[in-house]
Amino acid sequence: MQIAEKRQLENINTLYTATLKLKQKIQDLVIKLETQRNFAENSCCNHLSGINQRMSNLYTFRLLICVILYTYSINALKIAMTFINPYERISLPTVPSNDEVNLTLFNFTDPTATFLDQWIEVSDTVRTAGRSKAVLVPHIASNYQSAIFFYLLNPLPNGACFAGVDAYLNSWDLSKYQGISIDLHRQGNNSAFKLLFYNDCPQYTNCYSYESFFETSGAREQVYLPFSTFQPYFRGKYQPDVPPLNASDLRRVGIQVYGGVYEAKSQSGPGSLELFTISAYK
Repeated sequence: MQIAEKRQLENINTLYTATLKLKQKIQDLVIKLETQRNFAENSCCNHLSGINQRMSNLYTFRLLICVILYTYSINALKIAMTFINPYERISLPTVPSNDEVNLTLFNFTDPTATFLDQWIEVSDTVRTAGRSKAVLVPHIASNYQSAIFFYLLNPLPNGACFAGVDAYLNSWDLSKYQGISIDLHRQGNNSAFKLLFYNDCPQYTNCYSYESFFETSGAREQVYLPFSTFQPYFRGKYQPDVPPLNASDLRRVGIQVYGGVYEAKSQSGPGSLELFTISAYK
């Protein structure tokens, strides 16, 4: 290899490493745009949400240009978005030919799985006073694999806080199934969690979330959440007059731990939820 080629490769590797470090900043940028700007200004956020999944050399320069332009102008950011490919959402796994077989949606024990990086943090830091944190990371050993949802709940004086991760879906149709099952193992003092779904909505910070609350025992277990238990909420408050969840058009899914400002149970501090599979059951 020629000296010039080696130098070019070193430069690419350096730039690629720097881009990876921007991953969390890009996620924060998405949340900030969707929270603080109206829909006309932040329509590009649906594309930005997947930038951190495309950390290849082909996108490095485009990413850097996009971030630089954001510091000057939202309009400039919109222009930059035309050079970045749209976010590739998670496709639904192939439905088994036997209708009696349940459908595995996320298999965190599969070493070939590539969807883990498509889960992004959505915690109370979307609000000015929020101080909680969450991340979903792979747990890999020589003969063992799962994913771990680590979190830190920092409640406000009134107990308000939440920490979670979300993944965008490609209009999943699970209407033939009865609900969702999660193979999990909770560690830490906090035992209450939520699974959330969203239907089609252009600006998710102003969307209704459909939430199913569940308790964990502290042992590895299978939790079953019928679709009938997913109730509409808006920013933590129950919305009884909103139509029910449309299981034939699921656009986003999330896992969340909460402080309990509107619930009878209060939670705070660190903990984890080890995830093995998330499936749709009949």
